[in-house]
Amino acid sequence: MDDLAVSVGIVAPELSAGAFDPVLTLLAGLAARRHGQAALLRALARIERAPSAINAL
Repeated sequence: MDDLAVSVGIVAPELSAGAFDPVLTLLAGLAARRHGQAALLRALARIERAPSAINAL
């Protein structure tokens, strides 16, 4: 959704919790599987100790 909004020059709308929560859970799980739990937690909580990049896809 964000990519689509950016491509047409608008700000992406806020999602309801019912839409956002499962997407967040999925992406966080994928990122943890890819980079490890500690790296994901560091990226979210302590940017100065985080790896250079954390992504889910």
